[in-house]
Amino acid sequence: MANERIPEQRYLVPAVLPRRDLTLIGGLALLKILIHLPVLTRYGYHHDELYFIACGQHLSFGYVDHAPLVPWIARLAETLFGQSLFGLRIFSVLAGGAAVFLAGLIARRIGAGRLAQALTCVAMIMAPVYLRTGNLLNLTAFEILFWTLTFYLLVLIIQEDNPQLWPWVGVVMGLGLLNKHSMLFLGFGLVAGLALTPLRRHFRSPWLYTAGGIALLFLIPNFIWQAGHDWPTLGFVVNLRAGVMSRISPFQFLFGQLLYIGPLSAVLWIGGLVFLFGRKGRPFRLLGWIWLIVFVLLLFSGSKIYYLAPAYSTLLAAGSVALEHWIQKRARSWLKPAIISLLLVTGVGLAPLSLPMLSIDKTEGLVRIITFGALKNIYELTGDLRGMFGWKERVDAVAEVHSSLTPDEQKRTIIFASGYGNAGAVDLLGKARGLPRARSLAMTYWIWGLPKGPFDTVIGVGFPPEAAERIFNQVRVAAKVELKNVNPWETPFYVTVCRDPKVSLEEIWRKNRPW
Repeated sequence: MANERIPEQRYLVPAVLPRRDLTLIGGLALLKILIHLPVLTRYGYHHDELYFIACGQHLSFGYVDHAPLVPWIARLAETLFGQSLFGLRIFSVLAGGAAVFLAGLIARRIGAGRLAQALTCVAMIMAPVYLRTGNLLNLTAFEILFWTLTFYLLVLIIQEDNPQLWPWVGVVMGLGLLNKHSMLFLGFGLVAGLALTPLRRHFRSPWLYTAGGIALLFLIPNFIWQAGHDWPTLGFVVNLRAGVMSRISPFQFLFGQLLYIGPLSAVLWIGGLVFLFGRKGRPFRLLGWIWLIVFVLLLFSGSKIYYLAPAYSTLLAAGSVALEHWIQKRARSWLKPAIISLLLVTGVGLAPLSLPMLSIDKTEGLVRIITFGALKNIYELTGDLRGMFGWKERVDAVAEVHSSLTPDEQKRTIIFASGYGNAGAVDLLGKARGLPRARSLAMTYWIWGLPKGPFDTVIGVGFPPEAAERIFNQVRVAAKVELKNVNPWETPFYVTVCRDPKVSLEEIWRKNRPW
């Protein structure tokens, strides 16, 4: 029976990790953290971070376009560190280091020597999408950690044939659902993968169903919130698929995997997929099925390219093991340092595309060199980086306009922002300037609504004059700021003073629900 369950006994490893392996994996996880620290605060806040901070000020079990965990982390960061960009982002950095460490453990568990362990960790460190998400407070940074921890627990269950570990899988997946609802893709891939392998015997185990129950318990508060707010996240996802994701072709999704994980790392993860579906990787074929099922779901259901990013740790580990075995079989030891060096050099060369290592103009120059000028819209790769500029200048302009009003006018004035980035910037950076909280139709800001009390003046933030004139009869451009280093559609930045709305703002709110 043991041989039927785990036919390759040589992939069973001691439970206690040798000190040299632990030092190697731990050192590379630490390297992941150290890479981010010098550049962690070089640019400013990202618009998503400003939104998460605002959401953290309205603690809840749900938000329109995301699950609640990251806003909770933003609130924790503010409580511990105050208004600190370093304190806000350090949690993502630590999550990235933990994911690298777990990926190294997975590699070790499925038969990796030190070369394969190092290859796995270096590939995780240098993947462009992991560098980018590891340097910001965002959902994907923690999603990668929760998926990788789930994979590690699955490897333990397979190797030790210990179904009592399933509840821990439920806990991790439950936390993952609190972070991002796409954890459901992993759950579907896991159930389908079990059905397609001899591990289907676990369907007879109560521990598996306990895991499912635990995961769902984590989701219940968010489910109740969704039901009470007319299912906003479902509506948001439907609109997203009809809009942004409908423009991503299957070819772009496929090509994006090569770019986001790293061109050279494709050798590892494709090799890892082959390995897991081959004879030697048979004990861990479940991991291959999970990736393949999630890949097919995302490819044909419509998905952003990076949605598959958290699924790669096991493929990178398996591919590293396969490559190490190939090198050992051919006694070509000189390839070991060559492969590691090539992966590192390529990763360092591409790192400025993901990290704020250079000025934004030099970064775009590097993009043009790497892509041979093929990208007509350079902002496809640098838009997120440019999205970290200009927030202080915007809030300064709003504060000057607000202070130009009389004290009596200020009492009857609200700030109406275009987009949650502008609204979040006013809420965070405008507090010290005496600005009231911003109001916006964007995402969860819509739920927070308008303030109570009479108001007859609106300061429009980020609305071009022609957009404001569609809403108000009286519009005065109070400030026009030419912002530097931002995306071209973000400048010039307008601040308008608006009065006499054509319809009440309450009616505008009712007719402009964002889902």
